[in-house]
Amino acid sequence: MSRTVSEISQLFVHSMQTLDPAPLADVFAAEAVYELPFQGHRAEGREAILATLGDGAVRARALGLDSVRVGVRELADGFVAELTVEGRNPHTGESYGFPSSVGLATVHNGEIVAYRDFPNTAAAHTMTGATTVFRQFLDASVDNRWDDLADLYAEDVVLEMPFTPAGVPRLTHGREELRRRFHAAGSARRMTKADNVVVHETTDPSVLVTEFDLHGELGGEAFVSSYVMVLTVRDGKISHTRDYTDTAAAAKRISAAAR
Repeated sequence: MSRTVSEISQLFVHSMQTLDPAPLADVFAAEAVYELPFQGHRAEGREAILATLGDGAVRARALGLDSVRVGVRELADGFVAELTVEGRNPHTGESYGFPSSVGLATVHNGEIVAYRDFPNTAAAHTMTGATTVFRQFLDASVDNRWDDLADLYAEDVVLEMPFTPAGVPRLTHGREELRRRFHAAGSARRMTKADNVVVHETTDPSVLVTEFDLHGELGGEAFVSSYVMVLTVRDGKISHTRDYTDTAAAAKRISAAAR
């Protein structure tokens, strides 16, 4: 069924307001292109675009989004959509509201063939910046939510642990390897709380230096691990981190619990 630009734009509005990309499943052309010029991101093909929009909806819900207002103006070959969002940041408790993006859709033969999305990166940084991501990191760690913790990392993240003993890799590459390690460690010990948290901002807003203690239980015994982390966040995900902790003491605890 061939839709008019007006019909397509209304489906788009409904999708944005409900944070549900499903209504757009047969609106994007099979070979449509979605671009985020400010971030250098490009998704090609309907399925890749729907996956990208779905990931964005998940992040929006996690940031306490309550409402999306969408203003649409039709163009000769498509429409322009201006989005404004409101909600309450679950990590700070603060209410927010700001123009979040403007998008340009090109429509051909009743389908969206191209969508160029220009987000408000300055406002988004206050929501998904390094400090907020670090707070999410602590929450997921203390709650033992290992998949949620892994999902905070970029797909190609690099994690360094400079204090590891000889014979133990100091570099870990990739989110899925971290996910595996989190689950493996989580099967043996349970985290209970974090305290003595200090956050040092740097001249680069994407980089934090953090100090904290993580408390947990292993083999029926309570323990505490002190950390210093140098954390880099890009596009709302941890892209690089250097974790400094007493790995020798951790290895000793694990060895004792295994006896």
